[in-house]
Amino acid sequence: MSRASALLAVAAALSAGCAHLQRTDRLDEARAAYDEAQEGPAGASSPADLATAKKFLELAEKGLETNEPKVVDDRATIALLKIRAAEALGRTHELAAERDRTLQLLSATKQRMLDEAQQKLTLARTVLEKEKAARDAAEARLAQSRAVLARETEIRDLPEGTIITLPGEQLFRRGRAELLPGGRDRLSQVAAFLKSASRAARVEAQPPSRGSRKSALALSGKRAERVREFLVAEGVTAEQIRTGPPSQAPTRPIPGSPEFAANGAVRVVLEPAQGGTGGGTGPGRP
Repeated sequence: MSRASALLAVAAALSAGCAHLQRTDRLDEARAAYDEAQEGPAGASSPADLATAKKFLELAEKGLETNEPKVVDDRATIALLKIRAAEALGRTHELAAERDRTLQLLSATKQRMLDEAQQKLTLARTVLEKEKAARDAAEARLAQSRAVLARETEIRDLPEGTIITLPGEQLFRRGRAELLPGGRDRLSQVAAFLKSASRAARVEAQPPSRGSRKSALALSGKRAERVREFLVAEGVTAEQIRTGPPSQAPTRPIPGSPEFAANGAVRVVLEPAQGGTGGGTGPGRP
């Protein structure tokens, strides 16, 4: 061997002795795992555990100076386990936070539903109370208007309904269909009762005994229509009241008999009240 060749061999040996490891597969795996963990849940939820893993990773990188791959891989393995543990804790914390948010949302939704239900219940109770107060007031008005009407007018509650009978001579002149002033006052009381009762009604004018049958029936029809028109003018709805044919034909009753007293009378017949035949007790009932 020449002198030059010997020098080159010595230089190569010295160079090989000074070089050390740059990487191992295990160390690369640990480095990549750490970078990934920093971007995941561990970076936000378990930074302390990730910092501990970083220290073990630094020890593994320092082990490269020993030029012993086993030392580097052992330390990298420990660092990798610490990284995986930090990731697991991060996911656990993240799931716990998500659970807490879900529970809070459920609690808020439940409370909102309870509040809405309570509001609806309160509103329904208020509506029912108002409806009851309105019914009570309507019943009071009905009782009062009936009491006023019953002072001078016959009112009877029968299976066919409530019947108000007004003597013909109090409403009309004999043989005429124009209302008398006193008859208007009496019908105003009838109108007040009808508006309070809110029940469908019909007007029947009994034919007077004087005159022919044809003229008596014609006069009773006009009288019934005049009474209906007056009641509508007093506020009774046109749909609520109608006219009906007389319940009896013209007769010539004996003076002083019940038939004579009802001769030419006007009857206002209200449909039966719901839940009863006539709608309460009070003056005017037989």
